[in-house]
Amino acid sequence: MMKTQAILIGILVIFGLVSACARVPAPPENALSVAELLATPVYDTQVQIYGKVSALGELMCTCFFLESEGENIHVWYDTMVEDVGTVLPPVSTEGIKNGDWVLVSGELKSGGIHYSPNDFWASDIKIIE
Repeated sequence: MMKTQAILIGILVIFGLVSACARVPAPPENALSVAELLATPVYDTQVQIYGKVSALGELMCTCFFLESEGENIHVWYDTMVEDVGTVLPPVSTEGIKNGDWVLVSGELKSGGIHYSPNDFWASDIKIIE
């Protein structure tokens, strides 16, 4: 009986630690979740979105997935070329890793020669503490 209680307490402690680490930070002021942006898209206009980074360094592009409120989007941080040929400067992802929550400033793209609809081009990326 004592052994079973000890195991149960151990499981509860581990579950508590894991869930504390998995908490979602408070949404940054004046920023949209990915779900909010995709529900009412604002194209080619600077906005701020927030979410959790995944697939950084795992895709065949200079992009990663950003997820919040059940939706995700491709965020490009390099090789962003407008249809007229203008190349946008790269944005640093130094210090950012998969699982980090970030605030991304940039533009949702409607689709063009060098990009797909709903690609998000970053102009700044900051980790949310």
